[in-house]
Amino acid sequence: MLDDDEKEGSSLKRALVRYILSAAVIGGAGAWLPFVGLEIAQVMGWKTSFVGTLLVAGATSLPELIITLSALRMGSADMAIGNLLGSNLFAILVIALDDIAYTQGSFFAVVSPTHAVTAFAASIMAGLCIVGLLYRPGNRFFGLFGWISLLLLAVYLLSSYVIYLYGH
Repeated sequence: MLDDDEKEGSSLKRALVRYILSAAVIGGAGAWLPFVGLEIAQVMGWKTSFVGTLLVAGATSLPELIITLSALRMGSADMAIGNLLGSNLFAILVIALDDIAYTQGSFFAVVSPTHAVTAFAASIMAGLCIVGLLYRPGNRFFGLFGWISLLLLAVYLLSSYVIYLYGH
C-alpha cells in the first residue's frame, strides 16, 4: 500500500504530465493559427491587423476565458483575475522577445501604426482594471454588470471599430 508521500508524488507527476500535454496541444494549435488568420484575411478581404487583433487574439484568449470561468466556478476569484492579468503581462513581455528575435531591424518599425490604437485601448482598459481593484465598486447595473465592465466593453468595441476602419 502507498503511503501519503508516495500518493502525493504520483498525483504531482500525473498533474505535471497532464499540464505538459495540454500546453503542447495549445502550443501546436497556436503555431497553426496565424496561417489560418492570414487565410481568413485574404478570403474576406479584411486587413491583417484587424484579423490579428480580434480573431487571432480572440482565439488565443479562449484558454484564458475557460480557465477564468473554471476558477470562478471553483470560487477562486484571485486565480481568475491573476490568470487574466498575468497572461496580459506575459503577452507584453512577448513583444520584447519578438523585437529581439526580429533580425531585420526594429520590430516596431515594420508593424502598422494602427497597433498604437490597440496599445492605447489596452492601456485604458488596464487602468480601468486598476481602478476596479482599488476602488472596489459594489453596485451593478440591472444586477448583471458593473460600470467598469461596461467601460471595458465600450473601449474594446470602439478600438475594434477603429482598427477595422484604419487597419493595415
